[in-house]
Order: sequence, then structure tokens, then C-alpha cells
Amino acid sequence: AEGLPLTVETCFHYLTINAEDVPAKSTEYKCCPPIRSQSNRDKLWEAVLDGTIDFVVSDHSPCTPDLKLHPCCGGHISQGSVEGDFVKAWGGIASVGIGLPLLWTEGKNRGLKVQDVVRLISERTAVHSGLKDRKGQIAVGLDADFVVWNPEEANSITKDKLHFRNKLTPYQERECQGLVHQTVVRGNIVYDISQTEDSADWENKFSKKPLGQWVDGAITARY
Repeated sequence: AEGLPLTVETCFHYLTINAEDVPAKSTEYKCCPPIRSQSNRDKLWEAVLDGTIDFVVSDHSPCTPDLKLHPCCGGHISQGSVEGDFVKAWGGIASVGIGLPLLWTEGKNRGLKVQDVVRLISERTAVHSGLKDRKGQIAVGLDADFVVWNPEEANSITKDKLHFRNKLTPYQERECQGLVHQTVVRGNIVYDISQTEDSADWENKFSKKPLGQWVDGAITARY
């Protein structure tokens, strides 16, 4: 294996949740591998801060409350199933769109800098994906992808801020720091916090259609 490219990643949930804090039958916390202890989380943070871990990603894995065996959000527990059964419940944590405040809130108290956040969730992921010629930095000639973000603003993760269909997540009502006001993809504003679903300009300020572009040909990561 000598000379082969090796990368190491972890997820927001492994850096922000302890096994000791997972309530009984709360299957919104189930993932694979499972949430570990506080001591394990501390070791992960050491690896993040010393550069051993290359990326921090969401591993967003949503599902219906039924599959989570959870009564939340209109979920129905089918006959023969048991509410809160961790063994049989779907494994995966929903966190797309809220990773930045989660990482920043926990990390800033451990010495994480804004530059580290950019490297962990943007720059290195672009390189690893073979897209550093168009993604991962704010620079002339690259796609204009960025967020307008206030790192000091209080941010309570409420249901209205969860922009995915099945709003079952262990982070609901979590208090964070760092609030995204706008998201820009290739120069297009695709999210604006000032707009709500009942506002007249909602469709223009929050893209409900994917704006991704197909990447043709082989992609080779270069470090």
C-alpha cells in the first residue's frame, strides 16, 4: 500500500455528540459507526486540529420517521415493530445545511479557526474530488460558491431551518453560534434567510431545483 493516496474523514455528528448524551429510544441519533464516548470525541478533535483528519463531512442520511421507528413528524410504527428499536431502525443522521454552525460552535472552543473550517469542509474536499480547478476557494476563474455568514451570531436550529423533507434530526433545538444569511452557487443566490416559505419571492430566493452540473471524464485528486 506504500505510495497510495490515503485520506481520513469524519462527520459533524462524531465531533458534536457524545454517546453518554443519547436519550433512550431516540433513534434520530442512530448511525454507523455509532456515536462514541466523550473520550473518543476528544481524540477525534485532536486529529482534526493536528491535520490527521483531512475532511469533515455531513454524511447526510435522511429517511422517513417510519424507517427510524420514531413517532415524530407523523411517523407510524408498523405492526410488529417497536418504537425506538435501535437495532432495527434506519441508520443515518440528517444534517445537511446545518454542518457549518455545528462544526464552528464546537471547534472554536477547541482552537479551530475560520481558515481551518474552510480547509476541512471546502478546500480539501474540492481537491479530493478532483475539482480544485473550479471549487474550494474564492478566487478569480473559479466558481463563485460561498456563504454570507456571521460567525458570532446566535443560531438556534429550529424546524423552519431544516430544509430537507423529513425533519428528524438530533440537532433540533440545539443552540449554536454562526448563522448563514445567504448561500451563493456559481453566482446565483440559492438561499436567503430573509425569505420564508410564505413570502412572495420565496421561489426566487431559495432554489428548490438542483443546480449541480454534470462532470464528464475521469477525475483525479491531486494534493
